[in-house]
Amino acid sequence: MKNYLLTFELDSESEQLFVHGDPDGLEYFAKSLLKISEEAKAGEFPHEHFFTEEWGGDELSSEQQGNEGKLINHVKVFGWPNNKGAKPYEKT
Repeated sequence: MKNYLLTFELDSESEQLFVHGDPDGLEYFAKSLLKISEEAKAGEFPHEHFFTEEWGGDELSSEQQGNEGKLINHVKVFGWPNNKGAKPYEKT
């Protein structure tokens, strides 16, 4: 496990996503997003996985921070070259 705090948690109704992080965890996530953004700007279709240790990774912390809701063990971030997102690439 990396030595920072970074969790993604859904509220009990799955309507809100909460991100908890200490400065190092937030910086790690921000740098990851910037890398994905740069690759998408270059016309690529990048994605990145973030896992808890229980799910085979070390990018996310395993201890839930909120009192309610559910810890997310796998976050996958996609980068798309334009604001149409995945729509032009989906099979119909």
